[in-house]
Amino acid sequence: MQDAFDWIVVGAGSAGAVVAGRLAASGAGEVLLLEAGTANRHPLVRIPKGIARLVQSPRHCWFYQVESERPEGFPPEVWVRGRGLGGSSAVNGMIWSRGQPEDYAGWASLAGAHWDYPNMLATFRALEDHPYGPSERFGAGGPVPITPGGHPDQWHPLSEAMVAAGEEMGLTRVSELNGHAGPRVGYYSHNIRHGKRVSAADAFLAPVRGRPNLEVRTGALVDRVWFEKDRAAGVEVLLGGRRHRFHCRREVVLCAGTLESPCILQRSGVGPADLLAHLGVPVVADIPAVGRGMREHLSVAVSYRIRPPGGNHRAFQGLGLAWSATRYLLAGRGPLATGPFEVGGFASLEDTHPDFQLYLGGYVFRLSDDAHPVPLGNLDPEPGITLYGQLLRLASEGEVAIASPDPRVPPRIRPNWLAAEEDRRLAVAALRYLRQYAHAPPLARHLVAELSPGGDLQSDAELLSAFRRLATSGLHGTGTCRMGRDGEAVVDEQLRVRGVAGLRVADCSVMPAPISGNTNAPAMAVGWRAADFLLAAR
Repeated sequence: MQDAFDWIVVGAGSAGAVVAGRLAASGAGEVLLLEAGTANRHPLVRIPKGIARLVQSPRHCWFYQVESERPEGFPPEVWVRGRGLGGSSAVNGMIWSRGQPEDYAGWASLAGAHWDYPNMLATFRALEDHPYGPSERFGAGGPVPITPGGHPDQWHPLSEAMVAAGEEMGLTRVSELNGHAGPRVGYYSHNIRHGKRVSAADAFLAPVRGRPNLEVRTGALVDRVWFEKDRAAGVEVLLGGRRHRFHCRREVVLCAGTLESPCILQRSGVGPADLLAHLGVPVVADIPAVGRGMREHLSVAVSYRIRPPGGNHRAFQGLGLAWSATRYLLAGRGPLATGPFEVGGFASLEDTHPDFQLYLGGYVFRLSDDAHPVPLGNLDPEPGITLYGQLLRLASEGEVAIASPDPRVPPRIRPNWLAAEEDRRLAVAALRYLRQYAHAPPLARHLVAELSPGGDLQSDAELLSAFRRLATSGLHGTGTCRMGRDGEAVVDEQLRVRGVAGLRVADCSVMPAPISGNTNAPAMAVGWRAADFLLAAR
């Protein structure tokens, strides 16, 4: 087994697959990609609506129990992350959302011009194979195929009413939610081609898997980076039940995500010295911010019973499911060929640019005792609609920290939800906005009764209590290895870890401020920029 490589990339998710794929394609050196999960060859990974089963599968997902902040008597919150080649891009909702231009202006103010909107727009255009490109706003010929919003597979009896209700709420209808700024409504675009999911592994690893300069190892749980003096010399891995060391001639790149990259740094001796000393980990670099400053989206749903014929719940039950499966198997079309929510939007609750994201679906999920954060496998058999919203720029910050030097011991995750008064105010505003949206005339005539949180809850105190009970993570964490030009940042503007050499981080953990949208596309963009930096430095 070869044990020395030019670059070692840890994690084959949305960013890691991009980094490893581009480095291998360059032919500039030998690349080792390490992934703790499997090759993700199960057929459900390619079927877009397979997400309903994938997010419940320990073979395809990691499940992290976080410190409970729910009222007593309610189950603790669990966060889901993808496991295997493609990472979360192999199990997520496939929504292709870039974020807002203002997000990247904020990044640039903290981490320099590499991350401003013009540079990031050019990166997204390089990533995309979009039917609306090539143009100033969209790319064509890139590795990630995009099926734009409004595809016939997304239509059902109430989908147009959902868009029209957004227009009544003052949102501008657009044909593509990307490439536009401000409050808007429309159909989501997805990284889907011909009815099949295209994960980061499909887009970036599959084309280079035959290259002799790329080695991909699955089932490889990375324990730590090991150093010679202050330079990263390689990684130590649990592989097949045995411990193995891989040597690195150039640089190690951590792409293990917002929860795991800071934990690998901490186990490697890079992090808060007090935590490391307490756990008996020798300190290589005292960087207090490792694992801290975590920002997340916080989600809540308002659901309604509606009059028949309703939305599209019948397409996923009984004879309707049989017909959907037949359509998909014969033509790759129909309800199984798209993501879980058809209609989307971006609204402003308090800010001048969108701070609230909408996901609207023609069905209802039954509440259950396990409080699964993605309850797509628990569909209500009766007609209903769900208006699901995410608060995008909460002020409260959480943290993640190792509980043991053993990589098999789960980390401690503290979300610190709604610690800031402004966040509590937004929580109440979010529920009121979703109700107002549902009662806009295009949808109001279909409503029978509010199912959740319940129409009898009206006061701010009642709504805040319901929000605390029902809200779940958006699964879009950022910031635990924040980049910046200031001395407190974990990585610099080119993603190099401060205080050591030969080590970078490239995933959502480096994002210095939240993304006002889904994080899959921005994670790929971070991976693309990281590959640029690595190739320029060789």
